[in-house]
Amino acid sequence: MTYLPPSALVVGAGPVGLAAALELDRLGAAVRLIDQSSDRPALSKAVGVNARALELLEPSGVTHKLLDAGLKVSVVNLRFGTEVLAAIDFSKMQHRHNYLLCLPQSDTERIMVDALAERGITVERATELTEFEQDDAGIAAMLSAQGSASRHLADYLLGCDGAHSSVRGALGLGFGGERYPDSWSLADIRMDWAFGHGEGNLIMCPEGQVLFVISLPGDRFRAISNTENVLDLLPEGASVTEILWQTSFPVSLRHVTSYGSGRVFLAGDAAHIHSPAGGRGMNLGIEDATILAWRMVRGGLETYSRDRHRVGAQVVRESDAQFRMAAIRNPALRPVRDFLVRHVLGSEVVQKNH
Repeated sequence: MTYLPPSALVVGAGPVGLAAALELDRLGAAVRLIDQSSDRPALSKAVGVNARALELLEPSGVTHKLLDAGLKVSVVNLRFGTEVLAAIDFSKMQHRHNYLLCLPQSDTERIMVDALAERGITVERATELTEFEQDDAGIAAMLSAQGSASRHLADYLLGCDGAHSSVRGALGLGFGGERYPDSWSLADIRMDWAFGHGEGNLIMCPEGQVLFVISLPGDRFRAISNTENVLDLLPEGASVTEILWQTSFPVSLRHVTSYGSGRVFLAGDAAHIHSPAGGRGMNLGIEDATILAWRMVRGGLETYSRDRHRVGAQVVRESDAQFRMAAIRNPALRPVRDFLVRHVLGSEVVQKNH
């Protein structure tokens, strides 16, 4: 009996949906990729591609293009004010990609879209999933594009459609959690400051504010904080010469009850959202999507939800703990935090295995 690879409808063409489509196509599956937005977003959003994501994207031929476009950052300094408590040195990590690749998400998406186009797969934009039905035979999805409706049949449906996922909503899956009380903000800027360009700096402030600044390709920086205006938190002497993009946003901790139901599965922000601490959001989504693609083609779907839920829960917990440690407001607890940063996060064991 001849084996026929499955077919999949991927909803959402951000990095997660793009990663799923790339890997499904590489493994021989038939892929259709839709997104309700009419244009590819131009905003940078996530800016760090970690070692695991680079490793997973390598078989599709995307990684070397990302490396050509991005900036390899090897060191992130953990500071209280201007004092360096510890330096996270990625070059000590036991991995061939022993750095954080800094690249605006818009560029990451462009490279992935181009890679799909080379394989004959086009993102179908301004196309919305309006409803779907599933049974043992497959998925019947109703799509709406430019005022006309159509029906699409597939073996599987992948919800990679973000924190407000319509796929998750249609499945009726819980997405419980909580919202941080503070408003967050970020800015992509050009500036002159005492810490130069080429590294990352996490700056913890006395009143619980946290500022993270990471270098981007060229002479740009991404700055993010748990305050309404990140630029107000830049250290004395910093001179911003150009603001490329600036926005504020809420941050929540949420995790879906299950990563799928029947022939419908979730990946990325559709399944989990959390603090930006650690830079895991996009990378975790790429990991979800790639592993989901493997299991759709090679088998093992029955444990996808259980396995990814365990990983997602750990990342949500860790990102929350990392943020809360950095944002300590109680002066009596700061010496304990600073001791842990110096002697635990700065230790050789953590440096090699983070």
